[in-house]
Amino acid sequence: MSNIYYSPEDFGLKVFAMVEVEQDYDFSMFVVWVDDEGMLFYAEDSGCSCPSPFEDIGHITQLLRIGDDRFGLESFYQTLSAWKEWNKGVGTGYLRRKVREHMEKRSG
Repeated sequence: MSNIYYSPEDFGLKVFAMVEVEQDYDFSMFVVWVDDEGMLFYAEDSGCSCPSPFEDIGHITQLLRIGDDRFGLESFYQTLSAWKEWNKGVGTGYLRRKVREHMEKRSG
């Protein structure tokens, strides 16, 4: 089975942007993917060095989609803020800005 982190193209996606924290043998990452139509999807994952990142994701439907409505973007911001807090304030401004700009372009 393909891994969405290592082979996003097998899921019809490309990595749009990501932020990660590497601590010793642990990882914590927040990734946003984009499909061919410009829709954004995201997920977060963390663990030790034993599992592969996002190894539990076997289908695109397991990702969260950033919808075209205001609620979808706000939900994304809330999830990203919680991830940032959990990771002791790691910088997420670039990811936030890139997603916002993409969504503004989509809405015209």
